[in-house]
Amino acid sequence: MGDFVFNHTNPLLLVVFYLKRTTVLLIFGKERKILSMSLGTLRGYQDEARVLADDLAMVTRDLTDKELVRFGRSFERQFIRALPVKEMVDIHLRHIKEALLGGMLAKEQMDAEIQGETPGSNKTGGPLAIRACFLGVGDDWEDIYGIYAAAQGAWSTGAAANWIHSGTSLMAGTAGNAIKIGENAVHVIYGISSIHTSPKLESLQFTIDGKLKPLLYCGWAQKHAVGHTQRIKELDNAIILRKDTTFLAKVFFSHAFGDQVDYVTDFPVLYGVSYIKEPALRVLDPVNAATWVGRVQEIVHTT
Repeated sequence: MGDFVFNHTNPLLLVVFYLKRTTVLLIFGKERKILSMSLGTLRGYQDEARVLADDLAMVTRDLTDKELVRFGRSFERQFIRALPVKEMVDIHLRHIKEALLGGMLAKEQMDAEIQGETPGSNKTGGPLAIRACFLGVGDDWEDIYGIYAAAQGAWSTGAAANWIHSGTSLMAGTAGNAIKIGENAVHVIYGISSIHTSPKLESLQFTIDGKLKPLLYCGWAQKHAVGHTQRIKELDNAIILRKDTTFLAKVFFSHAFGDQVDYVTDFPVLYGVSYIKEPALRVLDPVNAATWVGRVQEIVHTT
């Protein structure tokens, strides 16, 4: 079976089996149990993702074995081992096939190899955490001031407010208009989270390609954590944003928090993965919408 390594000084029991082409790593601990993804497992996921692509009428390109191994390592490092508790990990694992489908779609759309978090020149980075600026929100998901185009730094209550739209400081377009995804970006969204210590988001609603979607009630998920402090509203099925998809997100905050309040602070975040072509990953501080458009970047546009 190969080399067997046991480190009894570690608080976790670590067992490593070296197989033909992949390493299977088992970690048994108090909080979680992780099984590293073998190449065979990843191939199986890709087979299922291909069926899903057919159902959704999406044109994709299969990842090579080399790309699948990179995907597995990158996904596990960023979205499994890096997270503090099992409940958060499980959400990513439940949607791993959709995350992989995003990579297959990105490979076809960008005509470039998928190379994990730090891709080579003009290759595609992914899977990556969804960065706020990739969708024109601002410097970070906490940038409420930018979302309101410098008009205010807290959410207005009692009425729907724009969240992801063309009228942010970064995009400098028309408030309330959708954004449009560029050819060098693919996003797979399977949850809504809040990184505020006291979340207040009641509900939100997406408009995708001009079609208003049913609202998502977030109150229970945002205000009552299940085994961890970060609140997450998991979606039934992932939303996949690709080239030319238009996307608008609005949020609603009640003004009845025991006593009427006009403004509240909360930091909603998209939970999922992105695929971005490498030139845009060199941009540390996207100062305006022009950063993301043109032949080099092509990440997001106004409408």
